[in-house]
Amino acid sequence: MSFRARLLLAAFYLSTAVVLALAIPLALTVGERADSDYEAVVLGDAAILAARVSDLVVAAGRPGSLPPPARLDRIVMESARTREQRVVVTDAAGKVVADSDGTARRGAFYATLERPEFRAALFQGRIDTRKRFSDTLGEDLLLVTVPVVDRERVVGAVRLSAGTRAVETQVRESWLRLALLGAVVVVAGVLVALLLELPLGRQIRRLAEASTRLGQGEFAARVPEEGPAELRVLAGSFNQMAADVEGSIEAQREFVANASHQLRTPLTGLRLRLEAIKGEGGLAGEQAAKAELELDRLSTLVDDLLALARATAIESTASPVDLGALAREAVGRWREGAAASGKRVELEELGNPHVWANREDLAHVLDNLIDNALRYSPPGTEVRVETDERGGNAYLAVVDTGPGIPPEDRARVFERFYRGASGRQAGRGTGLGLAIVEEHVRRWGGEIRLADAPGTRVEAVFLRLPTER
Repeated sequence: MSFRARLLLAAFYLSTAVVLALAIPLALTVGERADSDYEAVVLGDAAILAARVSDLVVAAGRPGSLPPPARLDRIVMESARTREQRVVVTDAAGKVVADSDGTARRGAFYATLERPEFRAALFQGRIDTRKRFSDTLGEDLLLVTVPVVDRERVVGAVRLSAGTRAVETQVRESWLRLALLGAVVVVAGVLVALLLELPLGRQIRRLAEASTRLGQGEFAARVPEEGPAELRVLAGSFNQMAADVEGSIEAQREFVANASHQLRTPLTGLRLRLEAIKGEGGLAGEQAAKAELELDRLSTLVDDLLALARATAIESTASPVDLGALAREAVGRWREGAAASGKRVELEELGNPHVWANREDLAHVLDNLIDNALRYSPPGTEVRVETDERGGNAYLAVVDTGPGIPPEDRARVFERFYRGASGRQAGRGTGLGLAIVEEHVRRWGGEIRLADAPGTRVEAVFLRLPTER
């Protein structure tokens, strides 16, 4: 997981935890406060109504007073319409004297065990508040029952039944607003983390890219020393390390190039002396001929070292190169020599691949690959050079029918001076050819690999280069 993803996830988790820690208690408080306020309103209505109807309840409870006075009915109906509540009034004995809904029969006994709120108000003289689900209305009802008192004597009870749907809707809306506010806080926290990460992530990515380029041989890679103090120190350390590596590599290249160049003069003189001794014949001439073969190997090694030094040089010039035309020239150079050893070099062109590179470098790549393929191919076989363009990339392959490379050697064939079992059996060679090829290819942003042709023992080397630099 990337640094940015980790930072954003941390900000998201932290913001969410803070929001939940604050929002959940607040949401519970909002719900409780809404219930408490609503209960207080209904209780106030019930208390006011009980005070207004106390005289009428006393009158309604006297013998011969039924039906109750019209004034009691009017007050009960007005209260019910104003608050959209059901109002039931009983006398001291628990008998209904008024019902705004008309459901309860006048004179019906309501102080039953199924209605403990009336028993609490009438027989204990206390206010009773409870909730009960109404199957008829399909919602919870808030029941507030208060005693009707006249001269400190309980003469009846008033019960208000109020629906709670409106309060529950209000609470849900409050919770929704809290949730939206919490979501805004979380998003804001993530955005702040993103704004903080941008300069940090940019500098870290620059360091990663520069490290990759340095590992690929681009020793001039540097990182701007900007951002927080810690990253500036890190960038400075990286730049110093890159400069030290560049200096060390350059010194090594100069040493190899100078040493190889200085060896050419004594090798030339030694060759002339060996040729003179060989011309005299006899045992000395035979030994001189053998020494000359070893001198050839030493000269080849010196040439390869010089080529490797040039391949790893920092300075280079590039231009558009027609890979197909370059391959045709290489095949033409090697075709006659291959025919002399009973082998063929053929070209298969597809597309019109062009690359941005140094023409001499790519010519050296082709020469090394073809030479390597011919060296390990038996007489009567063919070495095929292929060029192609796929998806904007240029491809080059040199295919031979040689003995192949054992699996244990495949990972090391591009190492300097490495020669596998088949290479040692082939005799001549310095183990630098494929290393030089890899240096040239990597310099121009390409990659080189081995691939088996399906169903055969063919070893193929593919070169992929970008069509633009």
